[in-house]
Amino acid sequence: MTRASLATAALALALLASLASAPGARAQDPELADGPAPALPPQDPSEVVFPGGYRLGPLAPSDRVAIGGGEPLTLGQVLASVERHHPTLEAERQRVLAAEGEQLAAEGGFDLGITAQGWAAPVGYYDWARADVRLSQATPLWGASVYAGWRIGRGGDIPDYYGGYETLDLGELRAGVRVPLWRDGPIDSRRARMWRAEHASDAQRASLSARMLRMRLEAASTYWSWVAAGLKYRVAAGLLELAEARDAQIAARVRAGAIPPIESLENRRVIVGRRTSLVSARRGLERASIRLSLYHRRSDGAPRVPRADRLPTSIEPPAAVSVNLPREVRAAWNRRPELERYEALLRRQRVSVDYAENQFSPRIDVTVGTSVDIGAGTGETAIGTDQQTTLGPPVVEGSVLVSLPLQFREARGGIRRSRAEMAALQADAQLARDRIATEVQDAYSALRAAEEQAALAREAAEVAEAVAEAERRRFVLGSTQLFIVNLREQAAAAAQATLVDAEASLLVAHAQWRAATGLGVEDTTP
Repeated sequence: MTRASLATAALALALLASLASAPGARAQDPELADGPAPALPPQDPSEVVFPGGYRLGPLAPSDRVAIGGGEPLTLGQVLASVERHHPTLEAERQRVLAAEGEQLAAEGGFDLGITAQGWAAPVGYYDWARADVRLSQATPLWGASVYAGWRIGRGGDIPDYYGGYETLDLGELRAGVRVPLWRDGPIDSRRARMWRAEHASDAQRASLSARMLRMRLEAASTYWSWVAAGLKYRVAAGLLELAEARDAQIAARVRAGAIPPIESLENRRVIVGRRTSLVSARRGLERASIRLSLYHRRSDGAPRVPRADRLPTSIEPPAAVSVNLPREVRAAWNRRPELERYEALLRRQRVSVDYAENQFSPRIDVTVGTSVDIGAGTGETAIGTDQQTTLGPPVVEGSVLVSLPLQFREARGGIRRSRAEMAALQADAQLARDRIATEVQDAYSALRAAEEQAALAREAAEVAEAVAEAERRRFVLGSTQLFIVNLREQAAAAAQATLVDAEASLLVAHAQWRAATGLGVEDTTP
């Protein structure tokens, strides 16, 4: 049978029992029309042997979990623990550090470099030696690079074919600059790597923000599930307490002959069933507590299962939300870190496209350098004078380098690849925008539905509790049966549990709304 069929059958039984206990029903029954029902003989329920040989023993105590009473664990504390200690966010932070390390490494392409080298020919026809020290510095200014250095050539007899290595006794100072006019001018490999690394760092930081938003939403959902599990345990415990408190009263009425012994047996059945439900509720609470430990962590990062005494004893519903949905969608596009990440990735890919297009150009490099020898000559006086004459004046030199591949296949392939990757990123970014818009719309729809369901569940719980209380009073007056009372109480408890779930779902819907619109998941409870 379906739940609807069971509910219909239970309602029919309740109506029949109510009609049977009504004052008019006794007058219409021919057997009861002549006078009141005969009194039952007094009996002790514990001495009655029921069918199957069952006897009612003493009611054993049941274990209970203490809900609340300690300092309540707040959502803000859980969110702070997630931000500080969750391994997923720590992994994302390390990826940010890795991206920043790559950015620093890319900036190293512009580090000042020094090169030193020496040569000597101590054995052979010529006896000479030379040394060279050079400083070089690449700059981000149109790809220009500068250099400066000092060199010296010493020896008794430098070969004629190495005449360019000859210097005065204090060596030669030189400096120069190389400027690319076309290829590597607007952008070169050093600047491309540095800019890509910079945008990759921005993308990774946005990825960290997006992951943090998702983790905070997961933590909020898990937290409210934990709170709901604790409150539903209280509902199950309260329902059991009603039956247990009624056990002694029913036994006294059976001993007085007011009701038959089967009522004590019926109440014991209800107690066993409600204790079973309480065990299930405790298991649900323990499961929710264990899940929450993934987000509620100690200072060393280890999961910490929250105690039941830290459960809040109530759920405060948030204020209703009324928004302009199209405006919120546009605001979400500006707030959500996912789109920030795609914007950074698109900037990074734009650098790759620019670099690839620049490589489809001829290389035309202009180099201008100057050098001057310092000191006196290295030979006899006459020779030294001759060296001063030939090596002493400053020298300015210039050169032009032209180079280009004839087919440009590498450049054309790089352009095609970079543009295709750019188009793929643009498509992914558009999908992310569409997804964010649908998430905002769906979150608002869920929020409105959760507000309505919470209001209806609150009214249903109030009505069910009023009916159950009225039925309990009728039972005390002898106008109804215990079976009907149990049905009313069970319905009231189910309505109360539904209200707990509805209020928790409303708070989760609020968190989802704030996450979807990019406002951030915060502790907004009063």
